[in-house]
Amino acid sequence: HFKGNRSHLEHIILYQTGPKLDSAECLPPIVPKDCSTAHLTPNANKILLLIVCGTLFQGICEKRSLDNVSEVLYQSSNPVDTQYVAANDPRVSTVGVVLNQKGVGLMLVGRGYTSKGPSDIPPITTRRLAPSSSPARQAFSQDEELGKLVVGSYSEYNNYFISAHHHGDHVYFLFSRRDMWNRKEYRTYVSRLCAGDRSFYSYVEVLLECSGGYNLAQGAALAKHQGRPALFVAMAAGQASTPTATGRSALCVYGMSELDASLQRAQELCYTEGGRGRTGQEEAYIEYEVSSKCLRLPKVTRDTHTAYPCGGEHTPSPIASAVPLSATPSLTRDTLLTAVTTTTEVGHTIALLGDKNGWLHKVYTHGHTHTHTQSPVNADLLLDQSGQNVYVLTDGKVSKVSVSQCEQQPDCQSCLSVRDPHCGWCVLEGRYCTPTQNTLQHHLSYWYHNPIQYLNLYIRPHTVSKSICLSVFRCMACVGSVWPCIWCVLGGLCTHNNSSCPRQHTIHNSLVRQPKTLSTRKCIFLNSWSTISSGIKRYFDIGGNRCVVLSTVQLYDCSVGQSDCSQCRAVSSGYGCVWCGGETPGCVYNLSCTSSPGPADTCPSPQITQVHTHLSGPVEGGVLITIRGSNLGMQYQDIQGGVTVAGVNCLPQSHGYLISTRIVCELQPSKQETEGPVIVSVRDSEPGQSLQIFTYQDPQLTAIVPDKGPVSGGTSLTVQGTRLLTGQRKDLTAYVGQQPCYIVEEVNGTHLVCRTSPSNQTAELTVRVLFGKAERSVPGHVFHYMEDPVITAASPAESFYEGGRSIKVSGRSLYVVQQPMLTVWVEPKENTLVRRRRNNQLVFNSIQERCTVVSSSEMNCLTPRVTPDTKVMGVWFELDNVKVSFERVAGKTFSYYPNPELLALNRDDPDTPYRFKPGGVIAVEGKDLTRAMTRGEVIARLGDQECEVKTLDSTHLYCEPPEKQPASLGSNQLPSLRVVMGNLNVDLGTVQYDTEGLSPVPLAAQVGLAAGAAVVVLVVLVIILMYRRRSKQALRDYKKVLVQLETLEINVGDQCRKEFTDLMTEMMDLSSDVGGPGIPLLDYKTYAERVFFPGQRGAPLSQDLDLPESRRQTVEQGLGQLNSLLNNKLFLIRFIHTLEAQQNFSQRDRGYVASLLTMALHDQLEYFTDVMKTLLGDLVQQYVTKNPKLMLRRTETVVEKMLTNWMSISKCLAIKYQVDKGPVDAVTGKAKRTLNDSHLLREDIDYSSITLTVKSGVEVQPCPVKVLDTDTITQVKDKILDQIYKGAPFSQRPAADSLDLEWRSGQAGHLTLSDDDVTAVVQGRWKKLNTLQHYKVPDGATVALIPRSAVMPMLEGEEGLRLWHLVKSNEEPEIPKHSSMRERERAKAIPEIYLTRLLSMKGTLQKFVDDVFIAILNTKRPPPIAVRFFFDFLDDMAEKHGIDDPETVHIWKTNSLPLRFWVNILKNPQFVFDVQVTDSVDAVLSVIAQTFIDSCTTSEHKVGRDSPVNKLLYAREIPRYKQLVESFASEMNSLVALHELYKYINKYYDQVIMSLEDDAAGQKLQLAYRLQQVAALVGNKVTDL
Repeated sequence: HFKGNRSHLEHIILYQTGPKLDSAECLPPIVPKDCSTAHLTPNANKILLLIVCGTLFQGICEKRSLDNVSEVLYQSSNPVDTQYVAANDPRVSTVGVVLNQKGVGLMLVGRGYTSKGPSDIPPITTRRLAPSSSPARQAFSQDEELGKLVVGSYSEYNNYFISAHHHGDHVYFLFSRRDMWNRKEYRTYVSRLCAGDRSFYSYVEVLLECSGGYNLAQGAALAKHQGRPALFVAMAAGQASTPTATGRSALCVYGMSELDASLQRAQELCYTEGGRGRTGQEEAYIEYEVSSKCLRLPKVTRDTHTAYPCGGEHTPSPIASAVPLSATPSLTRDTLLTAVTTTTEVGHTIALLGDKNGWLHKVYTHGHTHTHTQSPVNADLLLDQSGQNVYVLTDGKVSKVSVSQCEQQPDCQSCLSVRDPHCGWCVLEGRYCTPTQNTLQHHLSYWYHNPIQYLNLYIRPHTVSKSICLSVFRCMACVGSVWPCIWCVLGGLCTHNNSSCPRQHTIHNSLVRQPKTLSTRKCIFLNSWSTISSGIKRYFDIGGNRCVVLSTVQLYDCSVGQSDCSQCRAVSSGYGCVWCGGETPGCVYNLSCTSSPGPADTCPSPQITQVHTHLSGPVEGGVLITIRGSNLGMQYQDIQGGVTVAGVNCLPQSHGYLISTRIVCELQPSKQETEGPVIVSVRDSEPGQSLQIFTYQDPQLTAIVPDKGPVSGGTSLTVQGTRLLTGQRKDLTAYVGQQPCYIVEEVNGTHLVCRTSPSNQTAELTVRVLFGKAERSVPGHVFHYMEDPVITAASPAESFYEGGRSIKVSGRSLYVVQQPMLTVWVEPKENTLVRRRRNNQLVFNSIQERCTVVSSSEMNCLTPRVTPDTKVMGVWFELDNVKVSFERVAGKTFSYYPNPELLALNRDDPDTPYRFKPGGVIAVEGKDLTRAMTRGEVIARLGDQECEVKTLDSTHLYCEPPEKQPASLGSNQLPSLRVVMGNLNVDLGTVQYDTEGLSPVPLAAQVGLAAGAAVVVLVVLVIILMYRRRSKQALRDYKKVLVQLETLEINVGDQCRKEFTDLMTEMMDLSSDVGGPGIPLLDYKTYAERVFFPGQRGAPLSQDLDLPESRRQTVEQGLGQLNSLLNNKLFLIRFIHTLEAQQNFSQRDRGYVASLLTMALHDQLEYFTDVMKTLLGDLVQQYVTKNPKLMLRRTETVVEKMLTNWMSISKCLAIKYQVDKGPVDAVTGKAKRTLNDSHLLREDIDYSSITLTVKSGVEVQPCPVKVLDTDTITQVKDKILDQIYKGAPFSQRPAADSLDLEWRSGQAGHLTLSDDDVTAVVQGRWKKLNTLQHYKVPDGATVALIPRSAVMPMLEGEEGLRLWHLVKSNEEPEIPKHSSMRERERAKAIPEIYLTRLLSMKGTLQKFVDDVFIAILNTKRPPPIAVRFFFDFLDDMAEKHGIDDPETVHIWKTNSLPLRFWVNILKNPQFVFDVQVTDSVDAVLSVIAQTFIDSCTTSEHKVGRDSPVNKLLYAREIPRYKQLVESFASEMNSLVALHELYKYINKYYDQVIMSLEDDAAGQKLQLAYRLQQVAALVGNKVTDL
């Protein structure tokens, strides 16, 4: 409690409300033994009205005396939960407003959500201020008959309240919270309630928008603006979807009439129009997740809102308006404003603003008052009763601050220059004064927002008892006037009466001596002084006469408001104002300009100080920019056509022009992207140029991610492009079709993120972005509004409190969801649930966990953790804006159970390790282990390895640890056993393996050492004996053997080291090397030809009918009839069965007929599929009686080949690169880098990599190509062609044999290189192919490919000579007699050493092999519809024939798709890609294809040391590939195909006819007759027709 004058405050009464022993987690009264977390807690007072409510003791309130604040009038001694009022967290806001309803004192309280303590207190409640006896009610309690705002989720609707106001018949709450239905951003709202509405039926709220991105309210005041009630709100810009305010702030003013109109419209629409406006858009809705909706009540009156102004039992609530109330900032600041209040002075409203640094600002002044350093001003600014002082609260100080600072100004000029709206200069008293301080009531006020530039005073005679002279500034003006005035020297007063200057020296006017003539001319007394604007006349009566004007006084100050030359010269010439130059230029009266050079005839050039825009705009223009500066013209016409931006005219806007200081212009279109300064020209003056550079940009949109979303909206859509930061942020808007897409993040140059709004239907819509008036769309991309996701099943329906259990969710269109969530609604067990009386809807808190979408129909959700002291009220799936109850999906409620208990392994002594004997299992005891968990979900780990869970029951868990003791993961030397169940991770203690006592050296080792020692002794004895007998000869032989052994050892060691180095250094990622334009694909026609007719040239796909023209029309007619006949299913099946029954109908014929049928029926795939299903059903019937596992293993029937073609219709580069990196023998095809051991180069070849510079044309840039110096000339040419034609189809590049390789050195040095010439080396009967090493071509040499002039014959052995490249083809290579010792020893090297080269090749290609297998067997993508259809058909066939062996069905499926289609593609990539497959590459592909085949078999893959090397190579990967297999469960000439089919009909004509005639159904359809017609037309056959 304070009192004090203007300068300081002093304490009257001091009472300290804290700290006290308290805890937010405990309920009052606090008992230390019952509340372990209690400690001395400060008290933050939240409400200070007639009552005091703080954060202590769960926010209870007490009533204190206003005369003595230390006196408590009422306090709850033992409060209950209904008496908790304020938030118990100092960071959470609480506001209140006191009402009086029918003599009962009430308080409406708004408070935010707190995570500790009672969590079921609604955001807005009504409290009674005094206890009641009838009925019995306690003070400050929240009773059933008093209203409350019921919400669905307290944590979601966490309102941060700013202020509460009572205006008229309503109460208003201002708060900010997250927008739950639209953009999920924090925004500011105003809600309204009728003051007498105890049921909150009248609750309605509206969103407040303050343009410029100011979305978070910081403080508010209710006052008058321009004579009308208005809400002044200090707003701040939030940090990207968070409730944290940035330094940018503004003051926005909202008229209360506009606010009430917006709220009333929302009520009217929700009452009678279902919330829809005239356009059909939703403009009002029900908020806070309550079970109510907008209605269409009958309009009983013209205005339903008038009939039910405060709602009723039948009206919906709480209502929210979807249409925001917008306002433009009255001012903006770069400092965070935290408080606002207002005062009125002479009809003008002045706002006082506090900021976070403790400064107090006036909106019409440049001055400010400092209250407390670096401490924000509290939002509660309070004016005293006089309105001349304001009480400012900061964290550590209360300040009483005068709203005016007039006393600091010594003279009139300085007083007026500060432009303080509260200050004026009393010209009669010669001092500063405020309106309330002017005791003489005669002063002149100048106002910052409306400076007074002149006064017109019209005076009338009037009888008065006294007169006071008109204001004058000098003594001479007083005594020299025509009035009988005297000057009081000490008082500085001009008066008519000596008594006005008691005991003062006076100076008399000469007119005083003539009282008879001028007795009626007394000094004028002005009854009131106020601001008089231009054209307003003020009359004063003197005497009894009226309307007699005796004098006119005109005052004008040229310096007021004229800061530069243009403003000065813009003043009307009647006032004589001129711009006076000199050292201190300024605007003065013309007679007062005495300094040199005198009045200026012209003004200086325009000066631009700032350009308000993002300094960029679209080339189409249409964006407004604001230019500020000085001397920007005396009138709007001065700058018309004189503004250019980056060299392009900018059209000035008259409404935005301010004389000399501001120009607002609209950008005009630019022909191209350009940049430059802003230039302003004022008539003939020199133009002014800005220092800032403006850029015309052409923003482009390139892509959108994602390209689909639900019709309910909420998709975070990222628009990618270039120069997206064009223009100002307010000019940037995004749309999906006609639906707005709200920008939710800061925009940068390449990305724009917006959140889609709901759509009323599925559609493919274009994404558009507007840059002002310039529109851009994403070319080639559309956004797909898709059906909302649907959940059909979810299991399991149990979890324990710790959470983390995986819930498998099934449904449709789940992939559309961006952020699926699993929400658990909980309530504390000890608290009373809040219920709404009208519909008994429960209000819950929520805990959420994000889900993971696996596929379109599958989703995984982990259950969130809940505390044991809460009760689960419901579980929901939140799929963006779609909410689905778990109970509705699963058919039962979701249950939470206590956590399972796991007991330590060594309960008696936990610090002692658990002794485990290898070979057994570890038994873990526990309780309720299977209540909400299954064995497959439990993970047990012993150290760094897994302990496989074998059995899990209610009380025991058995796991099998590794055979050897694993390593510890922590600091302990022994591994610990950890059991993981969801989020529950339990350490059960350390485990120590028991090992039997063994001798340091095993028996086998002892025997081996003894035997070795005996051998050594024996050798020594032999050597000694030999030495004695033949010392000299033995010594020579011994040394020779040692040299040979040492040489062999060195060679083997060197080779092993080299191979190991290659293995470690050459297993690298090839993704960067093999990147580029990709592998060229074959066209569909060529692909089908190679798949349907492999190995055949001139297949029917590329042929025409070879017929004479005389027969063509007849044959084509017959083939048309044959096509019609083939469309008869009965004929086609009988025809195929008849052909297969013929003994000479070979397997090759079967495949050929199947492919012809595929061609003929290619455009009728549905019929083709139906026929194939019927034939497959017959095939299954045949194999059921035999061995069903053998079905589809081979292609022995027509239907099996048809299946292969059907799969091909529905549904290498890295290898070649890696093979070519090592030497490849051009004769034998063996390579150093391969996966096939039969093609492995088992020799140590010395080679090095060199780079050739290839010139392929005069104007083409030389291309570097890496080759090996051991490459033959043909191999070099192939590598050069691979590089030059990289990405081009192999069929379109020239052949290597058609080109010659020319080595160029200097101007004339040209040498043509070839594989064989006169310089070739001949050794015995072997002739070696020439290599770059042979020609001694250096690294970096320049070569060129030139056309071959003459066709060279193929290289063949001449005169019995055999060709060789790297190794000779026979097993024992011939070694030259004169070769070195190293070359001789190399031939004796162990060939198995080189098997590590297979590992090097495998490691390098592993990523590509994995990618291929995953791409084929990926289960995360839905399988093709055709594959899924066929697999379902096989399942039906197995069920129909009683085959319940899952291995059989698995074999059918793998034989049909992976082995029938993919193996063919893996072994023959040339079927799909236009590439060359060399022998070396084909050998590698064979190994990979065999690995794929092994992965598709269900039998266990066992390998041993005697297994083939190719199977050993991928032995570890095959089990992993098996898991992938298990989880994966048109230009054609049809006439040619028909003609080819007819050949088989003609060949077996009699048999087919007999088969059709024997069939009863065929006889009815006259199939034999129709076939005879075809034979007569096509084959010119003589028939029975």
